[in-house]
Amino acid sequence: MATFWPPSSSSNYPSIFLYLQSYPFLFFLLFLTTSATSLTVASLVNPHSFISPRVPYSDHCNHIVPESPIDPSPSAVFSRASLAFDVSFFSGGDLFFNRYQSQNGDVKSARFRPMSIRKTLGDGKIYKVEAKLTLQISKTSAFSSYYGGDFGLKKLQVTQIDGRSSWGGASFDFSGFWSESTGQVCMVGSTQVLSVEGIDLKIFDGRLMLNYSKDSNIYGSLVKGVLESVNSQSGFKTISILGARSTPLNYEYKLLEQSKLDCGVNSGESLSLENVLGGMCKVFEDSHVFGLMYRTDCGINHSCSPFGSDVEYTPGFMTLLSFLCDGERMRMLLSFSNISSYSRLFPFDPRTSLVAEGTWDVERNRFCGVACRILNFSDSLSNAVVGDCSLRLSLRFPAILSIKSMAPVVGELWSVKTESDPSYFRRIEFSSLNDPLWRFPSLRYEYTESERVGKLCGAGKRRPKSKGNHYPDAQTSDMRFVMSVKYSGEGNVLRSARASPYFVGDRLYRDLLVRGQGVGLTGIPMNVNSVTKSFTNITYRIRFLNPNFESRGDIYAEGTYDRDTGDLCMVGCQSVRLKSTVEMRNKTLDCSLAIKIKFSPIDSRSDDRLKGTIESAREKTDPLYVGRMEVLSRSIYVHQAKESVWRMDMEVAMVLISNTLSCIFLGMQLYHMKKHQEALPFISIAMLILLTLGHIIPLLLNFEELFKSSQNQQSLFFENDRWLEAKEIVVRIVTLIAFLLECRLLQLAWTARKTEDHHHREEVWNAEKKVSYVCLPLYITGGLIAWLVNHNRTPKRIVFIGKPHARNLLYRPVNLKRSFQRPPLWKDLKSYGGLMLDAFLLPQILFNGFSNSDLKPLAASFYGGNSFVRLLPHAYDLYRSRSYGKSLDWSFIYANHKMDYYSTAWDIIILCIGFLFVFLIFLQQTFGGRCFIPKRFRENVGYEKVVELQQAGEQHNTNDS
Repeated sequence: MATFWPPSSSSNYPSIFLYLQSYPFLFFLLFLTTSATSLTVASLVNPHSFISPRVPYSDHCNHIVPESPIDPSPSAVFSRASLAFDVSFFSGGDLFFNRYQSQNGDVKSARFRPMSIRKTLGDGKIYKVEAKLTLQISKTSAFSSYYGGDFGLKKLQVTQIDGRSSWGGASFDFSGFWSESTGQVCMVGSTQVLSVEGIDLKIFDGRLMLNYSKDSNIYGSLVKGVLESVNSQSGFKTISILGARSTPLNYEYKLLEQSKLDCGVNSGESLSLENVLGGMCKVFEDSHVFGLMYRTDCGINHSCSPFGSDVEYTPGFMTLLSFLCDGERMRMLLSFSNISSYSRLFPFDPRTSLVAEGTWDVERNRFCGVACRILNFSDSLSNAVVGDCSLRLSLRFPAILSIKSMAPVVGELWSVKTESDPSYFRRIEFSSLNDPLWRFPSLRYEYTESERVGKLCGAGKRRPKSKGNHYPDAQTSDMRFVMSVKYSGEGNVLRSARASPYFVGDRLYRDLLVRGQGVGLTGIPMNVNSVTKSFTNITYRIRFLNPNFESRGDIYAEGTYDRDTGDLCMVGCQSVRLKSTVEMRNKTLDCSLAIKIKFSPIDSRSDDRLKGTIESAREKTDPLYVGRMEVLSRSIYVHQAKESVWRMDMEVAMVLISNTLSCIFLGMQLYHMKKHQEALPFISIAMLILLTLGHIIPLLLNFEELFKSSQNQQSLFFENDRWLEAKEIVVRIVTLIAFLLECRLLQLAWTARKTEDHHHREEVWNAEKKVSYVCLPLYITGGLIAWLVNHNRTPKRIVFIGKPHARNLLYRPVNLKRSFQRPPLWKDLKSYGGLMLDAFLLPQILFNGFSNSDLKPLAASFYGGNSFVRLLPHAYDLYRSRSYGKSLDWSFIYANHKMDYYSTAWDIIILCIGFLFVFLIFLQQTFGGRCFIPKRFRENVGYEKVVELQQAGEQHNTNDS
């Protein structure tokens, strides 16, 4: 018998490297799989280095700011922030956005960022400036909903934004000079813009002229500029720029005294700055969006908009951006629009923007400010000035919230002019949207619907306590959840929502989570205002995750929670937009909702965390009536999440151990084959091919997922978890090693059959053909059944919990996703492939029977060990199914339900079949391949074999003669 090992000078064992040399395509496979070891694809963006201008400065700017030599001393560096501006507006520049279709509401913005500012020699206060100017458009996609204020007095319009994406039209590199004495900047530079066809880049040369006011106060807040072409070859129309200067040097507040004279009406108790975490400056550190509230008679006989007839719509939102804040004084910019936006690009438009400044009034606990309009910009932005400072502004932080007033920041805007003045408008109130309450730890909540809650829920009545069941505590994270809401009266429509408590008793829910029971910031012992020992007052916000679906917005609710029975009973208020043609009269607040939710016990194994209903107490004929809504949540409790994290860590180790064991068993089989080379031809080629494909297909699928992730990062599970990324690398390397070892097994078995004598080679291949005749139809039939089951499966609209992006986010509320499709065919075929691998010994059993071999081609460690590796996940799944529900199947790493058939019935069937196959292989290798066939059939088969041998001998003698 020939030796089948490749030559090696250092070892008798097979050399993977020599084997790779024999099969060069495996080098490509190795590269393919190691390229897919990362779950995330990082996009590396190299910063755009500064490019020197192609046009000379002296030809275009020397008459505006004379060119001067740079001071080489280190002290010549000047503050770059003195000239920078991020908030601006520009007109023109359509050439740079030729691949973008503009829409109403899009925000145009120019950003000017100095890269360096250095003094020049001489005493003219001239500075050398290198800077970048970027023109951007923020694309808008909006939808509307509404939130009402007090009944009959005012209405709040809420239009939320689905998202913004910035389009950078052009980024110029400019170099030039700034004269501090005149405030003028003149620079030359160029940019590259992709053509309309998207094939080549076109270079544009331009001159930028900026004019900074010498006044360091509110009247010098504007920066005016012009960008124009300097040659006809790359010409573009002149672009006018109007910016808001970020940080003027030595800013002087000019209007503080005027702001204190009139600071609005006293409309309730307010918090002092000492009770605001970080003070006023931290609250307004980022841009704030406020919803505007108008009086019910607004728009009939009185002007509503602060901009009168200059703007064709009545603004519904105000965005506040603080430029300068030093404790109690603040300089800001106000922008008004009919859509809300949380974009990085501030929506600055001179037609709908105000410049304001003011100070905090310690006695009245409110911010008092003066706002000024931007004037004279109609003909040219270069003529724009700040003037008409007849507007007053107030901001305050309410100390007490209620179900109808949940905003932590409110304010007013009004005109001090008389009603006969064309620029006069009625007083506008506004309240913040989505402000974090944790910045206001001294906030209190006033339960104004206690009577209604008592009638609806029977508050205070003793209810029978559930025996042996424990329900979530009101002061824990278990009270937050995501849920699906089914509208029974509207065609079974589904919506997704996130519910979170705002107050438990009279304390902030978040404050309770962070600090636990004890003493708050103010030193007042916590009191949860329990009606009885088991009842707790509680306030919720139910935020719909797809509010563009209909006219109803978020729900604010208050009620009671019984921790002995898990019952949550509340009354709620929801913003509603009525179907009306009158713009300012179709928004109101519906406070007739009754909400009843039942939590499941915290130790329950049910997939449903809670169930409940939301119903309207109105008549069906009422315009505000809404049909019954059924609530269902499959979020998991915190302790379940922690257990799941521990379980996933364990499953990671189990996957690695299983793959390592497979490599060990393959190595032992190679050693067995070296000692029993006469048995090599009797290893089933079909079995080895099946095992080899079982390892290579997951590697290729992982490589496919790498490309999918670049298109949809959220399709990956925990792509931000470094531990799981490291696991993927190790597992794929081990899987690749197992694949190479199986390829070696396949090569040895194939080579052994070629070197056998003619008679034995024909007998072995005949047995292999018979195995193929049985297995191929069997596998194909099973695949067709899997396809038919998938094809005939009725598509159903389902709601499921989306995957968190990192393992530490597992127990936080996550988004709900909806789908209306049947499971993909590829998923069912992958599960069927796992079933084929579970029965990988079937071809060998058939081969032993057809060849009637009594040799031992397989090591006991190989067929027994690999069967153990394949069957252990099913045994583990039986155990896991008793501890975890189906709602967590997406987090299963070991015994993954996408890679095999897993259920109680399938697990038992596969375990029984696996043990049966191991036992049959043992019998065949001990007593012969047909030992389990009755003797009568064995003798007939043996007789036929003797006849065949005699005929073959006679034919051989004939050929010799």
